[in-house]
Amino acid sequence: MIAALRDAFARAAFADLTALIPTHLRARIEAEVTAVLDTAGVRRDIHVAATGASPRRYRVAARDVLAATAPATVACYRSAELQSLVAAIANEPVVPVPYEPEELIATRLEFAGDTHGWHWDDYAYALVWVLRAPAPEDGGSLELIRDVPWCKSEPRVDAIVAQRMAERRHVAGGTVYLLRTDTTLHRVTPLVRAGRRDAVCFSFAAQRELGRPISHETLDAILGLQPA
Repeated sequence: MIAALRDAFARAAFADLTALIPTHLRARIEAEVTAVLDTAGVRRDIHVAATGASPRRYRVAARDVLAATAPATVACYRSAELQSLVAAIANEPVVPVPYEPEELIATRLEFAGDTHGWHWDDYAYALVWVLRAPAPEDGGSLELIRDVPWCKSEPRVDAIVAQRMAERRHVAGGTVYLLRTDTTLHRVTPLVRAGRRDAVCFSFAAQRELGRPISHETLDAILGLQPA
């Protein structure tokens, strides 16, 4: 199974790892993260310049909030077993990201129009736990355009989306997937009507990225650490 997922990931920049994650662990993380979003999630409605002024409209729980209130989730992110699994599918060594605020972030789309607009991530890999998702006709689907590196000074998001047809995957609740995020332009499509799409993202860096200067405009804007 690992070899097949590795090959699929190399082709598609996406791999569904749900079958490799114990059911009890997925249930524990869902319970923890849902509770954090219920009690400590903060609404954001911004446009991020570094990703072509694409929108972020959702409820968000930052890494520090999760670290303080979701012990099983944080332990899972830090576990050697999970890191080894991600590395096996990515086919290269990976490590927790060196920028602490980017380690973990949870989001909830809940109102019509809520979206995680077109963007790239600062580091190579995201392991995304979709805890709850609406029906496909209600929005909240993953769209991606592969093999498009991020030029932060000139993101050209609108031009890329106009020139390339995005692949759409509706990811059901309970799914855990790995996405190549530094060279894949991706988004979560807007909700058509009020509903719920809860997710928590674990970010991993390729070991080769360590020591390379990386700025963090997108996450800093989302967390309010600097202007959007």
